[in-house]
This record gives sequence, structure tokens and C-alpha cells, in this order.
Amino acid sequence: MQIFFQRAQLLVGFLILASTLTAQLITTVPAAPTDDQEVTLTFDATQGTAGLENCGCDIYLHTGVITNNSTSLSDWKFVQTEWGVANPDWQLTPVAGQPNTYTYTFTPSVREYFSVPEGTEIQQIAFVFRNADGSLEGKATGGADIYVDISAGGGALSLNLVGDPGGVAYPLGKPLPITVGTTTEATIEVYDNETLIYSAVGTELSEEISLQTSGTHVIRATATANGEEVSDEFTVEARLEALFTSPDQEVIEATEGELVSLSGTSYISSDLTVSDGSQIVFSDAGTDFNTDVTLPAGAVTTYTLTSTLEGETATDYVTFITGQPEVADPPAGFRPGANNMDNGDVLLQLRAPGKTDVFVLGNFNAWSPTASGRMKKSVDGETFWLLIPAAEIDGDLIYNYLIDGEILQPDPYSTLVLDPNNDRFISEETFSGIPTYPAGASGILTWHRRSVAPFNWQTEPDYDRPDPKKMVVYELLIRDFLEDHSYKSLTDTLDYLERLGVNAIELMPVTEFENNNSWGYSVSFHMALDKYYGNPEDFKTFVDACHARGMAVIMDVVYNHAFGQSPLARMWWNDAASRPADDNPYLNPVARHPFNVGFDMNHEHPLTKEYLKVTTRYWQEEFRVDGFRFDLSKGFTQVFSGDDVNMWNQYDASRIAIIKDYADHLWSVDDECYVIMEHLAVSAEENELANYGNGMYFWSGFTPHDDYTEASMGYTSNLRNVLAGNRGFTVNNLVAYMESHDEERMQYKNEAFANSAGDYNIQEEDTGLDRLKLASAFFYTVPGPKMLWQFGELGYDYSINYCPGGGINTNCRVDPKPIRWDYRNDFDRAEVYNVISDLLYLRNNFDFFHGEVTKQQLADFIKIFNLSGDDGEVAIVGNFGVSELTATGVFPTSGDWYDYFSGETISVSDPNLEISLQPGEFHLYLDQPIERMGGQLPTGLNDRQVARLGLSVSPNPTEGAVQVEFQLESSSNVNIDLLDVSGRVIQRMFSGRLGSGVQSLAMEAGQVTAGLYFLRVSDGAGTAVRPLVIR
Repeated sequence: MQIFFQRAQLLVGFLILASTLTAQLITTVPAAPTDDQEVTLTFDATQGTAGLENCGCDIYLHTGVITNNSTSLSDWKFVQTEWGVANPDWQLTPVAGQPNTYTYTFTPSVREYFSVPEGTEIQQIAFVFRNADGSLEGKATGGADIYVDISAGGGALSLNLVGDPGGVAYPLGKPLPITVGTTTEATIEVYDNETLIYSAVGTELSEEISLQTSGTHVIRATATANGEEVSDEFTVEARLEALFTSPDQEVIEATEGELVSLSGTSYISSDLTVSDGSQIVFSDAGTDFNTDVTLPAGAVTTYTLTSTLEGETATDYVTFITGQPEVADPPAGFRPGANNMDNGDVLLQLRAPGKTDVFVLGNFNAWSPTASGRMKKSVDGETFWLLIPAAEIDGDLIYNYLIDGEILQPDPYSTLVLDPNNDRFISEETFSGIPTYPAGASGILTWHRRSVAPFNWQTEPDYDRPDPKKMVVYELLIRDFLEDHSYKSLTDTLDYLERLGVNAIELMPVTEFENNNSWGYSVSFHMALDKYYGNPEDFKTFVDACHARGMAVIMDVVYNHAFGQSPLARMWWNDAASRPADDNPYLNPVARHPFNVGFDMNHEHPLTKEYLKVTTRYWQEEFRVDGFRFDLSKGFTQVFSGDDVNMWNQYDASRIAIIKDYADHLWSVDDECYVIMEHLAVSAEENELANYGNGMYFWSGFTPHDDYTEASMGYTSNLRNVLAGNRGFTVNNLVAYMESHDEERMQYKNEAFANSAGDYNIQEEDTGLDRLKLASAFFYTVPGPKMLWQFGELGYDYSINYCPGGGINTNCRVDPKPIRWDYRNDFDRAEVYNVISDLLYLRNNFDFFHGEVTKQQLADFIKIFNLSGDDGEVAIVGNFGVSELTATGVFPTSGDWYDYFSGETISVSDPNLEISLQPGEFHLYLDQPIERMGGQLPTGLNDRQVARLGLSVSPNPTEGAVQVEFQLESSSNVNIDLLDVSGRVIQRMFSGRLGSGVQSLAMEAGQVTAGLYFLRVSDGAGTAVRPLVIR
């Protein structure tokens, strides 16, 4: 008799709820640790996310403390470790004879270990456990950090209750171990739903609780000493359970006619029956049973143990395999995964070369490996398939696969999944109706919806899409863009984005990724929509609404790799090496190139090619997405470059062939599909792909970002790399960007590191924002597709490495960032939006920004662009320095030129006319008058600020002299500036400290041309702006 499927190993690499109910992720000695003691922790790697279970690796801790000065649980203080560094001082010690168990001691005390000064209260120790390079992590359930409560030393009474099974239903009658620790001797009492069950005097109590009634139990412990009482509690749901104890395997290979012994328990006295599906082989009342049975004829026999108590029923199963699976080819014309048949049946197909036997476990067969759930095997042995009759399925089909009796995995081609660890953190408002995780199931499950009404599209698939060479792409991460991170709210923001002038939206990965709180590149299911952002219908509504506005939707997809949660990894896995096995058809055991994360995909294998083509087709056809941005596409190669980045960058004919094949497939589904690569290989390779077929497009990389950021900060920089022709392209297929999710935010660098001279200081917020307008005038105006990162149009000034609790640390790079929609109400920030919108109006409605660049002077502080199109010419000039400079050769021809932003006309008799430019000053000259028609942000906050200050400016209009009156609540530093219509500071009219009360200042706007201006008053509490007409 051969063991196939052990109960204690139902799922390779995942937490198994049924076998670890009483285990704890972290235990400590002492049980109630204080800040002035040595504390030893014990870590059970099988608990929580179980990301380090059986890793065969050294385990290190990453740790800090939560103090009274922390603003959130993410705001770690006094961090003593560095991520990805294998420092032996941070290494845990394996416990001999106890696999997956490790200890670590904080010595000589918690306070001294973390160097926390006296007077700072230590509330918790925070942990994440990792392997040496940080590619594997052990965290709490749901991917949260791990915390241990710490009490103040010095004899203060506190209590710690350990034993919470972690939100998992616990069997009636099964002993639940608990430990109560106190910092000083006390009377300890333990209650079950307010009924006292244990009492003792001392500093520690360890007992077992037997829950006798189904439902909610509040386990509460109290400690009383010297008239003081403290308490702690947890909640546990109890329910009836049944369990076969022998065999202790769920699937067993046996022989027909063999005599086998069955025994089991329900932990509490109940009515017990055992059936083989055709007859009852045992029936009696009690807690335990034992009986012998002879295996009948048939390839598969499943015995069902049923426990019944007071109307509640629980079941368990054991299956004996006495024959081989049926060999037959599946029906033709169906893709891998779940297929709905016309008659309501569901056809499942699983690619599993090298595997022997597969069962489907699901809500149609009570999560047991039964004869009806055994899959047929194709003649070539690569595909397993099963047709499930509609009559056996009640509603949606929820299932996973039991492979060779050892591997329990969801469908790699899942379109939705149920995650027992993470789904509970998704609100009903974001995604209503997520099924309750089914009793009897384990691990991540495939959720196949069968009865969803066809979506009522309001637009046609062949809507008029943006020309890819004229795209303005808005890249966003839904998590950091909207407080409720939902497709519903994202749809509501489209007015804002349309008014800005973008014509394409690129979503950072929305395919199922590990945990919830993520950038999304830790992909596990490439065909499943991650539920954290909403349901499929909400996503379709978003796409439909975009198309109705002529806006394209581009998905950022991750086919360079898959993470360890993916069935592509777990179906062929090397436990000892903690990596894909050598026979894995999808993933390389060792990455073939540098900078890989997760597990590198083998794009030479036919199954990988099929996987990418089937999954992308699904997004194209089911959701009508317009294109894809392929993350790290340079990794689509089997040419081994190891850590040699230069070798990896070189021309790779095999990689080119792979990518061309994928592009051909995408265009066969949708001939207008945008194919965008994050490639960054040699220009010969990128240019060849750019000219292939319908044309592929390429991210520009960090070079233009660095160039524009340095220029914005007032340092020497050459902007030439924004132009495709300067990068070796023969077509304008370079997607250039000043910011992306991967690059530092420009306004943050302006405020933190920028240049200055005299009174001109780019580190001042308003001046830094002016520099963004200057950079924008030299970015959105040149040929080729452009991209901007979310909130860049408002001068977002939080570092990419900003931490949730404040401060900047590279470990916080992918952490959530503040969502600042209130920036729209700031006049200076709104002006950045308005200038970009005005530029995009020209870009979207005229040809001259898409024509020929006739002059590019981009290396000096004075930068000049001349452009020519079928409908006109443009001359752009700007001073990127920090002092006044003179520009010459700005205009390509003599004649009248029209300043787009000021509305002024300049008559040029000599194209070499000298123009004096203040630092940060720029002009966009057109050979024809065009009104600024970009969308303007309303600034309701400005009205409130004007009212707060009681700001008035008179006379208005004026010849130049004005009286500015306002009121200060308290003594303040005040700046008064005169701005032009682009928001650029023309003149600082006042700067100084004023007392509280009514202020009346006479000032003169000198040496400015007639026109519309804005007068801005800033007092530290806010900024108010009034328009001012100068004659």
C-alpha cells in the first residue's frame, strides 16, 4: 500500500489550516516579555504565510520596535537590521529535532538590544523573517508584519495570552492549549464566554480548553495583583469536526480486495457513520471508532466519515486507488482551465506533463478525491481533463487539483481565486459577494463563475483609438491613487484625467498577485483579476467608460517571472533547493539573466508560449483592453547571461524571435493592440522590433527621467535622449517619461536637492513647481508617445522611498504612499496641471508637436526646440539655469510669433534676436494665434483662502500701483508674488514678517507688459491668489 496524500502535507508550500490549529507563529520566553528583560522568541515557519517553510535556508530576522512615537504599525523605530544582508548577528538558530522551528534572543534586554532611550515607551517588537537575500519571507497571515507586545519593566503588572488559533474554526472537544504569562506574581483567571474555567496564582498558567458548544467563544484571561487588574482575550469559532486518524493519509494506492483498517474521531461524543458510497460499513455513537473493510472492485473507492451532533454534521474522507486513470484525449477546441459548455457542463483541462494522476477537489464533491472527480489523461500524457455535469454543480464551481496525491494546487488558468489568508481584507464595498471560504478546502482555490450575465458594453470594440505615436499615457497604481482602491472610484476620476488631456491609462498589474498590499509585480495568476481592486464587471465598466472618451486602457503585465505562490512553480517544485524543479516546463530553476525577481519563465517552452497567448487573449477578448506593457521583456530569453548585464543587453536573435511571435499573436486577436516593452536592450534590437509588424513601443528607461530631473533642479543636463532618433530608432516608438512608478518624484528632488542662486531657490515649493512647468514645456511638445506618473501633474513631492509613518528608507519603496487629491485645491499645484493640460491640448489637436524637430539645442542651460508640422511651426525656449541668461537663435524665421501662454505677439525681424530670460522662464511661440483650451482645475480652496485672509487688491485694473489689504490671525512670515498666467513668479513684491491684524501694503508692479497676472499672498497657513489686470 503506497501513501499518496498525507493529511499533514495537503499542500506543498502553503499553510494547512487543519493540521496546525494549535501551533503559534511566535512564542516568547518569558510569556509576558518586558523591555528590561532578555527575551527569546521561537518562530514556527509553518505558520502565517509559511513563506519559509521547508526552505532549506538560513533564516534571518528584520526587526524594529513600535514605540509611543510611532504613527502606525508600519512606522518601525530603531531598526537594527538591513534587508538582504546575511549578517550572522541577525540569524535565527534552528531547534534540533524540530523542523521549521527557530529561536532568537534579544539580549541583554529588549531596550538595550534596540538602543531605545529611557523615556521612550516600547509597545511592540515588529518582525519579518527572511532568507539571506530577502527573496523569501515569513510573515503573519495575510502578509502582515509580525508583532509581539512588550510591557514596561520595573514591576508593572501586565499580561499576555497565547493560544489564539488564528481565526480558524476549531473542533468541538479538541483540547485547545493556552498559556497566560504575567510580569509579576498575580491571581490568574481564564474565562470561556464569562464562565470561569481556570484559576491559579503565579506568573504563568498553561492549560487546555475543551470547547463544548458550536459558535463563538471569547477566551479571556485576567491577572490581579495589589488591587490592579489587567486582561487579554481572543475569539475562536468552534464547530463539529470529523477526522480519519487511520489511515493518516487521504489518498492511498492499494489493491482491489485488500483488507484495510479504518479508525477516526469527532473529538466529542456524536453519531458516527462510515460509507463507501454504496453502503454503510460502520455506524455507532461515541467519540472514536475502528472498523476493518475489504476494498471493493473499481479504480477508486472513497470512504466517508460522518459525525452528527444536535443537527450539526461534519465529514471527512479517505480514498483508495486500485486502478489507473482512463486514457483519452479531451474534446478539441477548448483552452486550458475551466470551459463553460453550452449545456451548462464545465470542462476542466490541466497541462501537467510528467504527472501520473490528478483529482479535482471542489464544492461539487465535498473536497474529496472521488471516482467522479478523477481526471482522464490524454494519450500524450501532457493534459488531464474532466467534464463535470451541470447537474453536479450548484452555482459557481470552486475547485483545486490534487496532483499525484501530493500536490494540491488551484488552476494555473484561474480567472478568479479564493485566498483564505487575504480575502478577508477586501471590503464588501470593493467586491461584494466573494464566497465564504469553504469548509473542508485547503489553500488557494479557483473560483469559476458560471451564471454571470453578459456585460452590456456601451462602446464598440473598434472605437477610434489614439494613434500610438501620439499617446499620452497616465500610469497609475490604484492602491496609491484612490483611498478605496477600486475600479468604481477610478471610473469616477475619468473627468479629471480627460480634462488633463491624457488619452491612455496604464494600470500597474491588476492580475492576481501575492497578498493585497503590493505594486503587483509578485504575480501568481496571470489570467486572474486581483479582487483587491474590485470585480470583473467594475473593471469592464472602467474600460467601457474609457473607450467612450476615446481613452485606451493598457495593462502592465508580468511574464518575465512568476512568484512562489503560482501553480506554475508549485506543480514542479524542488523542496530541498526551494526553487522550481529541473522538470518544470514553465520556470527555470535558475534565472537566465540578471535582475530577476521571483522565478524566471522559460519562454522557449511550448507550454509557456501557450500560457502567455491564452492569458493575454483572455484580457483582450473578455475585457477589451487595448494593449499591454510587458514588464522586463528583456528577460524573455534562454540565453544565459548570469550576472553579466552587458551580455544580457546585447542583440539576442532568440529573444527577438520569441517577442515577434508573441506580438503576431496579439495582433491576430486585435490588429490595433498596443505592444509596449520595458526592454532596455541595445538600440539595434529595439529598433528592429519597433519596425516589425504593426510596430512595438519601448519604455525610455531612467535616462530621460534623470536628464529632465537634473534640468528641473537647475543643474547641467542634456535632454537629447527624449527623442527616439537620438537613441537609434528610425521610428518614433520611444515611450518617454519624466517620471514612472520606478523613478524618483521630480518635485521631491526639487525640494530636497535643487540648485539656488541669490533669492532664486528651486527648493522653495512654489519655485520647484514652476520648474515642473518649464520641464513640461520641453517634454510634451516633442514627437513620440509620452507617459506621466500619477499626480505628477500636481507636483507630487513624496519620495518613492517615503515610509507610511514618515521618513525615507529604501525598504519603504513599494509601501503605500499618501494620496493627495487635496493638491488640486492648491493654486500653484493646480497651475502645473493647467499648464500640462494646455500643452496636451496643442499636442492632441495639432500636428506640429508630431512633425519634424528642426532644431534641438538641449545641452546648455538655455534650451531651444524648433518643430515643424503640416499645420504650423513652433519655437520653444527656456532658461534651466538659476540666474538670468540670454537666448539667441530661438526663431526659425522672421515674422510674427505668438506666445501661447501669455497671448502676446512678438514681431521678429531677425531670427537671431536676443531674448533675456529670468531663471525658470520659458516661452512657447507659435506661428499662429491659438487660444489656451486645456482643461482648467477649479480651485475652491483658493476661494476659502481669499475669504480667510480677506484679501483685496485695488485698483484692478491698474497702471502698476496697487494697494494689497488682508488680515492675519497671528504674526506671520508673508510673501507676496506677482505671477504670469503660466504661474511663473515674475516679481517678488514683498517678503517679511508682519504682526497680527489688518495689513495694508502699497506696492508697484514695475516693468511688466500689459496683460493678465495673478497676485499671490502666502502667510504660512495657506496661499490666496487674486487676478490682476495691468494696463
